Amino acid sequence: MAELDIRTVVGGPLDVNTYVVGCDGGDSCVLIDPGAEEPHVAEAVGKRRVDAVLLTHAHFDHMLHAQPWLDRGAKLYVHALDAQALRSPALNLSQVINTSLVLRRPDVELQEGDVVCEAGLELTVLHTPGHTPGGVCYLSGDTLFCGDTLFYRSYGRIDLPGGDAQEMFASLARLMQLPAQTVAYPGHGMKTKIAWERGSFA
Repeated sequence: MAELDIRTVVGGPLDVNTYVVGCDGGDSCVLIDPGAEEPHVAEAVGKRRVDAVLLTHAHFDHMLHAQPWLDRGAKLYVHALDAQALRSPALNLSQVINTSLVLRRPDVELQEGDVVCEAGLELTVLHTPGHTPGGVCYLSGDTLFCGDTLFYRSYGRIDLPGGDAQEMFASLARLMQLPAQTVAYPGHGMKTKIAWERGSFA
């Protein structure tokens, strides 16, 4: 498996982690949760082509600056259960910042177990509802992009529309079964490891 090149750009009104992910030395990449401002993400992208925008879920802060990349030809991926929120400011919560964020329909509506093959990467989709109905994590080897499911010593809010405590704790329990050395890159805050989080959610 090719070595991952992961660059983190923090931005947007809620300090979202946007991940620029490619294969080491590759000429293309994907963006996971482009909530950070386009000029800063462009610096991390460099001369590479952005093949796809992958959303862990469809809240505004994780896709606020997706449109410039879609305009340049990137494909849009989101879980089927969050697809409706792309086009609904009420569901994607963009009304919180007094705007009405609407994106186009996704190119791919993801399901559990799908494998995203873009920019030389193979990212397996884990459906992890709880924060939103269509929340997902993307897994490549011992690297997990976990959105707002798992944070360092914490987890995503379950009191927003579509949140569900029972589903969240089931999703967290599932993630705790991943290998201990798995490094988790969350939607906000510092990265963590599954080994560090085991026992946190009992």
